[in-house]
Amino acid sequence: MQLVLNTHGLSFKVKDGLFRVSSEEAVRDISPEQVSSIAITSSCLLSSAAVRLAAESGIPIYFFDRYGDADACLRSPYFESLATLRRKQVYFSDRKEGAAWVLRQFELKTEGQINNLKMLADRLSVSRKAITDTMATLKQAVIGQEERFVRTPDAGWSSEIMGWEGHQAKIYWQIVGQSLPEEWTFNGRSRRPALDPYNSLTNYFYGMLYALTEQALFAAGLDPHLGILHADEYDRPTLAYDLIEPFRPWVDRFLLHQILREDLLPDVVEPKDEGYWLSREAKKELIPAFNDWMRMPIRWDGRQMSRRAQMHRSAAELARLINESMQRPNT
Repeated sequence: MQLVLNTHGLSFKVKDGLFRVSSEEAVRDISPEQVSSIAITSSCLLSSAAVRLAAESGIPIYFFDRYGDADACLRSPYFESLATLRRKQVYFSDRKEGAAWVLRQFELKTEGQINNLKMLADRLSVSRKAITDTMATLKQAVIGQEERFVRTPDAGWSSEIMGWEGHQAKIYWQIVGQSLPEEWTFNGRSRRPALDPYNSLTNYFYGMLYALTEQALFAAGLDPHLGILHADEYDRPTLAYDLIEPFRPWVDRFLLHQILREDLLPDVVEPKDEGYWLSREAKKELIPAFNDWMRMPIRWDGRQMSRRAQMHRSAAELARLINESMQRPNT
């Protein structure tokens, strides 16, 4: 499970080999064996013993900003990847196999977006025709892209494929924004800051998803900072930016379920600094719900397992593909 510390002033220490989380109201002891990661979203007091126990147990500690992005991370200094595999990552990004892998991530993302739109079409009668037309447009746009993009990457390849994917995303978000209940409608994606309640939620939980993606890459022995499509940026997990794409529709689906069941009202976000931010009270309810959602078994890409396990499988498949491709001549 992910241990979430989201109350200002919490104390996070160690007692008899267990994590001890203390607040004014309660004290809770948790075994490290039950924890896969620790997310800190509010100011807390951390003891060095707690940080050391987390590192020894292979548990990363993520610090999230108000956007939902992990802006700092503490983990064991013993990086699990072999240097050989990390070197292969560099060469893989310049190969035809790397280009094919990137395109596959966007194809899976489009499949997830189409499934989300199908769910909306089944639930909403007003926008049904517009939604089904958009589904057809997204599906048609994938046809023939293998011949266009699966080649040895050159100077214009990255911008070309990102431009195509950006156009797909614009079409998708336009119909999603138009189809939601009136209090949740929006005109397009906005990030820093979010300009409406829906984008505020999306930004926050995409940030949570980035942290899970980075964990999966570390577990597979890959270096999250060596991207394939996205250019390397100092201190940025650019490979996580590549691997995350097929999983974004899971966040979208989670939020759509919350809204359409009327479990979620726009007051879960607060207007501030010319934007919208997820409230502290909402985080206490939505973060555990999101973690449960990620642990829920689903059938995806031919396998039945939890969403988190699917992410780890995808990272492991990428590591295998990198190793195998480097044994063949570049074409």
